[in-house]
Amino acid sequence: MRDTMAAMSRRKSRRESTVPSSDGSTPPETPPTEPDEPAVEGVAKFARPGDNAARSLKPGDIAVVDLTDIDRAQAEALVARQVRAVVNAGSSSTGAYPNLGPSVLAEAGVLLVDRVGQRVFADLRSGDRISIRGGAVLKGDKVVVRGQAMDDAAVSASLGAAEQGLATQLGSLTANAADHLERERAMLLEGARVPRLAKRLRGRPVVVVSTTYDWQDDLASLKRFLRERDPVVIAVGEAADELLSRKIRPHVVLGPVDTLSDRALRSGADVIATSGAGQPVGHERFEKAEVDVHTFVAAGQPSDLAIVVAEENDAPVIVQVGQPKDLVQFLERGAAEVASSFVTRLRASRRLVDAAAVAQLSARSVSAWPILLLLVVSVAAVAVALASTPVGQEWFASLTEALPDLRTRLEGLLP
Repeated sequence: MRDTMAAMSRRKSRRESTVPSSDGSTPPETPPTEPDEPAVEGVAKFARPGDNAARSLKPGDIAVVDLTDIDRAQAEALVARQVRAVVNAGSSSTGAYPNLGPSVLAEAGVLLVDRVGQRVFADLRSGDRISIRGGAVLKGDKVVVRGQAMDDAAVSASLGAAEQGLATQLGSLTANAADHLERERAMLLEGARVPRLAKRLRGRPVVVVSTTYDWQDDLASLKRFLRERDPVVIAVGEAADELLSRKIRPHVVLGPVDTLSDRALRSGADVIATSGAGQPVGHERFEKAEVDVHTFVAAGQPSDLAIVVAEENDAPVIVQVGQPKDLVQFLERGAAEVASSFVTRLRASRRLVDAAAVAQLSARSVSAWPILLLLVVSVAAVAVALASTPVGQEWFASLTEALPDLRTRLEGLLP
């Protein structure tokens, strides 16, 4: 795949740039490519936010998306589906910050065609068989849309340019955090509107699980902690289904109504439905499912609101699963989301720890006593085996005869 992408890049350098504009101009009927130019073929599947087709992506499909600044989590989700290529109507990297999504796709050998424009959703149908040559997306022999094939060099160049805008991004974080603090002052400083959990769940360690960054590894590292400490598990959105499939029962499921499955609602966990001010909570669905629900109306990401719920319910420690591991990952989201996370983590900083740190601290060193006991048992087993042989019996007889003489000599050495 990398050889194919490199070949595409060389072809592209010998012809005029074909980066599309958003003016809706009609592409040429035949692609300006040579017959022997390698192509990537597959079934196109629309995978925009809210499209049901996103869940039906199969290995070898070509995902048609509309994503701006593809972050690492989005790219890893596409790689996990084993797509052959990604056609993006938007810009995979605007330069606002050094997002890692395009790099993840390139490293996995997934071809990325960028900025093909919104007309791709009008000129293609989900399920059409298409091919990609260079930056051209073809259906049969006809060019449907044209974009920029993002090979390793193009991805590296966009990442380098984005790193220069990181300082500006950090500057805007301060202003957005101040605005978030002003709008949600009562909730953040006084705990207003924060749901109170059942008494049996208060004052216990809490694990907040989100299905974003490396959450599988985080969860695996906490097996001992979950078994020995019996913490309260708060599943954010789709994390509830993932935990249930791993036979881990969440105590609380939290998130917007459209992210909570019927299975999660009927799991027996406390349900907290989150929504922004003026947005519907979805009481009709909860009534149909016959479950009691707490509502939490506040601005911010569900994972951030879960941390607020844990702190307000006196959790002595809050363990994060699937949260950003470094500054770049932290900044890979929109400005409002970053500000919400920043303020929330400042609020809960004295109780908040990462799953990797908890796993490291809870790991036990192997005691020397089990090893010593195993050694003694092994020596005893060897001795019993020797005693059952003629040679062993002669050795033990000689040793028995020598012991009284050795004892006499030792007593003679004592004062």
